[in-house]
Amino acid sequence: MFRIHIGSITEQGLNLDQREDAAALPLLAAVAGDGVVSFIRPIHVHIHATLAGETVMISGRAGSEVRMPCGRCLEPFDMKIQTDFSGTAVPEDPCAIDPAAEDDIELTADDMDVIVYSGDSIDLADEIAQQIIMALPFRPLCRDSCKGLCNRCGANLNQTSCQCQRQDESSPFAVLKAHTFPKKQE
Repeated sequence: MFRIHIGSITEQGLNLDQREDAAALPLLAAVAGDGVVSFIRPIHVHIHATLAGETVMISGRAGSEVRMPCGRCLEPFDMKIQTDFSGTAVPEDPCAIDPAAEDDIELTADDMDVIVYSGDSIDLADEIAQQIIMALPFRPLCRDSCKGLCNRCGANLNQTSCQCQRQDESSPFAVLKAHTFPKKQE
């Protein structure tokens, strides 16, 4: 499951092409668990890894297809998502922090945007799941020209024209139509 074995990286690097169901990745299972987003295709990942000492340089592409409701009309639609990613994996540092060094600031792996690994393999499941989540649109639209729902009767304006009367009374500025202003004196 999206794991790189350090020993299998050659001088030319290592290419991996893997597929995994979203349910196998805990972060994506949590996103799909609320029922709003569903993954209708497995997560497809292509990874290229190169070794530089103990540091592993990783680049890749992840994608899938999801079903989610439109942010305007609420109708479910299918959308392909794809994201490129890169990262640096470094071995876990077993050194202890010197408590006497009060002025030193210690940066964590998250602060430096690196992936920490221990042992002979790097688990990329969480990193890939995070990339997929960030590729999901904040406000998904079934299409750019989506007309949405009528704010009075709730009719889907893409499928029907609603019979609601358009009145300016709903506007807070509607009272200005009836108001008369004094004429300007010169």
